[in-house]
Amino acid sequence: MGRFVLSLLLISAILTLLAAPWTSLSWWKVFRRCVSIAAALSLWLCIRRWEGRSLRAYGLGAWAGSGGGKRQLRFGLGLGLAALGMMLGIGVASGAVRFELTPDRVRLWRTVLGFVPVAALVSVLEELVFRGLLLQRLMACSTPLAVGLSSACYALVHLKESTFTAQASRELGGLFLLGVVLSLSYLRTRQLYLAIGLHAVLAYGARVNKLVIAFADPSNAWLVGTSRLVDGVLAWAALAGAGGCVLWWTRRMGVTNPGRALSSARR
Repeated sequence: MGRFVLSLLLISAILTLLAAPWTSLSWWKVFRRCVSIAAALSLWLCIRRWEGRSLRAYGLGAWAGSGGGKRQLRFGLGLGLAALGMMLGIGVASGAVRFELTPDRVRLWRTVLGFVPVAALVSVLEELVFRGLLLQRLMACSTPLAVGLSSACYALVHLKESTFTAQASRELGGLFLLGVVLSLSYLRTRQLYLAIGLHAVLAYGARVNKLVIAFADPSNAWLVGTSRLVDGVLAWAALAGAGGCVLWWTRRMGVTNPGRALSSARR
C-alpha cells in the first residue's frame, strides 16, 4: 500500500508539472486529471510488478453462475439507472429541472455515444483502486475504518471545487456517501462487478446530463443539486436508497460469501 501511494503521488506530481504550463485549467483540475492516469500506472505496478497477482484477487473473479459477476453487473447498471431516474424524474416533476438540449448537436452526440466506453473504463479503474486495492488493504485493520478512509479519498479526488464553499461541502458529502455505497457493494458481494455497474451509470449521467437538462433555480441547489448530481438532498436520498437496494438484493439472491473472498484474497 505504501508503495502504491508513493507511486501515485510522485507520478501525479510529475504529470501535473509537465502539463500545467500547456493548459489554462487551474492546477487542481490538472492534478485531478493527472491522478487518474497516475492511478492506472501505479495500479499496474502494484498488482503486476510488485505483487505478481491477478485482477481476480481484487474482486474480478467468478463471472457466471447465479451469484456471479454477470448478474451483479446487470443489477449495478439497473440500480444506477433507477437512481438517475429518481433524481431527474422528481426534479422534472417539481419544475426544478427542465429538459434543455444543447444547441451544439455535434458535441451532444459525441458525448452521448463517445463517453460510454470512457465511463466503463473509468469505473473499472477506479473500483480497482478504491474498492479493490485501498478498501481491501485497509480492511486488515478495521472494516469501518477501511470504508471511511477509502470513501474519503474517493471524495477528495473527485471534488471539483478547489476552494471550500457550501457547494463544495455538499459535493464532498455526496461523493463520500457514494463511496460508502460502492464499498457496501463490495462488502456484500466480495466482487467489484456491482460497484462497477453502478459507478459507470452515475459517471455517465454526471457527464451527459449538463447537455440535456438545466436547473431552473440555482437557489434550490441544496435540494435538487447541480449537474454534479451528488450535491443535493435529493441525490443523497437516492444514494441512500441505492444502498438499501444493495442490502435487499444481495440478501435475496444470496450472493454474499465473505469467507470465500477472504481466503482468495490471502492467496
